[in-house]
Amino acid sequence: MGSNGKFAFAIDRGGTFTDVYARCPGGKVRVMKLLSVDPANYDDAPREGIRRILEQ
Repeated sequence: MGSNGKFAFAIDRGGTFTDVYARCPGGKVRVMKLLSVDPANYDDAPREGIRRILEQ
């Protein structure tokens, strides 16, 4: 999957934390852990996690 130039995401949204897992092009795996609710910093934890991974 990693050599096709695409990202693949899996998200586990819990009551306290949201985990965003990404398999990046080239096969590298990244994980982002965010508070599920943090309105002072972002509106939606899964979207914010994906955004942060794409910016790395």
